[in-house]
Amino acid sequence: MEQEPITEEWLKQIGFKWHQLERQPGKHWLLWLGGAIRDPEAEKSWTFTDSEDLGIELADDSRGNWFCWLRSDAAHRYHRFIHVRHIRFRSELIALVVALTGQEWDETNHMYGGVTKPEVAARRREEQSRLDLRMREEEHAWYQSEKDPDRGRPLVEHMDAAIKTDKAK
Repeated sequence: MEQEPITEEWLKQIGFKWHQLERQPGKHWLLWLGGAIRDPEAEKSWTFTDSEDLGIELADDSRGNWFCWLRSDAAHRYHRFIHVRHIRFRSELIALVVALTGQEWDETNHMYGGVTKPEVAARRREEQSRLDLRMREEEHAWYQSEKDPDRGRPLVEHMDAAIKTDKAK
């Protein structure tokens, strides 16, 4: 059985969102995992997990391999990376997501740049038929960053870069 390589097009299809800072040579693709590992019982205690506490970030090395990091943005303040290894094939990425989330692979549960639990994804799909949400999605994009639906929202790194270049006052 021939394995299929990871591509940007496939990453878009399975819910990854991209980011690119000014001097990065290529896009970094990010999928948050916290929504899939969130424990409702833990929400009552201090061990609460946010949807953006843990993610997988990939970057193409231009030779068909992808750098693969675990990303932690605990409390939305820190961005720590652990390089896992280079990966090349879709099956490797799928196995990593399944291992970290404990869920079966189902890309229909990947929404808004993150993996969610099946029941949450079903509720969100149901809500997408609401008129107010459809109107918001159809709204004109005012900013360049809003024009590509596969682009992730600004991260802490973007604000830091703007401050360093004196673009944020």
